[in-house]
Amino acid sequence: MATPTPINELLQKRMDRKDFLKHVAMGVAVLTGTAAVVKMFRPQQQASMGYGASAYGGNPALRQK
Repeated sequence: MATPTPINELLQKRMDRKDFLKHVAMGVAVLTGTAAVVKMFRPQQQASMGYGASAYGGNPALRQK
């Protein structure tokens, strides 16, 4: 017989609503925390400020003289 994995043990465990909500909350906290850490270490572009820096500022290359 195969050894049970932690996920299978958790799925087979009897629990009430309070325990279930605790497990769900911990899962959400782990997922959002992991996403935040990954986002923190991902290189980000430097935002340039001024006219033409956003989609609403226009394209400086197409500006009429």
